[in-house]
Amino acid sequence: MRIINVIEVVDNNVQNIESFGIIEEQLSDDVVEQAEKLFTAKVRANEGSMIRDEELAGIIEDGYWNATNYAVNLVWSDIDD
Repeated sequence: MRIINVIEVVDNNVQNIESFGIIEEQLSDDVVEQAEKLFTAKVRANEGSMIRDEELAGIIEDGYWNATNYAVNLVWSDIDD
């Protein structure tokens, strides 16, 4: 199973991990979109409100965003069935 994780780091400590499992391949676009929306919301809520949409697309593609003492990451992982 593929997993997409949204990981928040505050002061170099993992604060929160929210994981989205992809069970059926046809639903993967919906799951990825949901994870990217959460990632975007966390970026915007933590000093990223001034980021333009064009810049945000690159941040999502990179899979991470850092502020002064805050970071959010979009990370793929796999779990063997």
